[in-house]
Amino acid sequence: MKIFSFAMPTKIIIGAGVRHQTAAHCAGLGRKALIVCDPFVARQGWSADLQKELRQEGIATAVYDGVVPNPTTVSIDAGAEIAKREKCDFMIGFGGGSSMDTAKAIAVAAVHEGSIWPYAMGEKAITSATLPVVAVTTTSGTGSQCTMFSVITNPETNQKPGMGSPFILPRAAIVDPELMLSLPTAMTRATAFDVFCHAVEAYTSSAASPLSDMYAEKAIVEMARNFGAVLQDGSNLEARAGMALADTCAGVAINHAVVSLGHVFAHIIGGHYHDIAHGDALYAVYREVLRFNASGLPEKHAWVARQLVPGCSDIVAAFDRFFGLAGFENRLKAKTPDAGQVGRMADEVFTYLNFAVELNPVKVDRPAAQRILEASIAQRKE
Repeated sequence: MKIFSFAMPTKIIIGAGVRHQTAAHCAGLGRKALIVCDPFVARQGWSADLQKELRQEGIATAVYDGVVPNPTTVSIDAGAEIAKREKCDFMIGFGGGSSMDTAKAIAVAAVHEGSIWPYAMGEKAITSATLPVVAVTTTSGTGSQCTMFSVITNPETNQKPGMGSPFILPRAAIVDPELMLSLPTAMTRATAFDVFCHAVEAYTSSAASPLSDMYAEKAIVEMARNFGAVLQDGSNLEARAGMALADTCAGVAINHAVVSLGHVFAHIIGGHYHDIAHGDALYAVYREVLRFNASGLPEKHAWVARQLVPGCSDIVAAFDRFFGLAGFENRLKAKTPDAGQVGRMADEVFTYLNFAVELNPVKVDRPAAQRILEASIAQRKE
């Protein structure tokens, strides 16, 4: 057995109604929280309810509801200015991955010099001065509530790195499936697919360990068991809870084993096409990524296939049967990228996200990256 380390310092609170325990788990983190959310969470009244509960614990609050999908440097720097002005000393990311990632990034930018961008790119060090973060998730997909990563988009450079630091790992993760009951079908589908990709990439990563495998396997089993049910009936609380568990387990897995080629492609696509949701960007390339990776760790890929379709050990065939009727659209294909755009995206695979490429179970070179993109856009099937 290879030497590995495994730590799980985030306290995870999961179950129906646990959002009302958030304030109690903020005790001791600071005197004033910045609640970071998107406009939907604010309109639902959830952020106002949390403010009331925090006041009862003696914690003052301010709200930043300017979170945008695929969080940008602009939106994060704006939130950091509010955190400074309001003298907030900890963050609560309340929402989907965008809200939690924004809160993590604000926790850095509010106490470090300048814009968030050089920290996102690893050009400046993130220090222990970073403010504490609590995460309250409203989707089952990103796993951000229990990872040390924050995905940030620079609209000027079209780059979308995953900023990583143990200092942004949430102190507590509040996972309440009741908050997910109103999630629209399209978002349910996209975020659930992200769970699958997180789990598969952690499971087949060269950084995987027996413990990260355990969490990845549980995530895949729960995703396969509950995916169809939540799409058919979004008000099915039991299925929502199963997907929330899958998401959390996948988040723990990637916090230790990271991700690989599929997510590299998805981040690059999201950087160029800001209106393509992360899960949709993953779906656009994932069939071809699985085809490419199937020869690497064949036993693990066959195990994944059998969880999707019992008795089927062909990962590509199982992928087609399991996800084929889920209503996905290839949104990258719909953008009709020309040869120059495809070439630029293939080039970027080996730039700022190359560390994740190195974790892929099959070695990737530039021609292979181009072929995967071209086949994904053509939607070729053999």
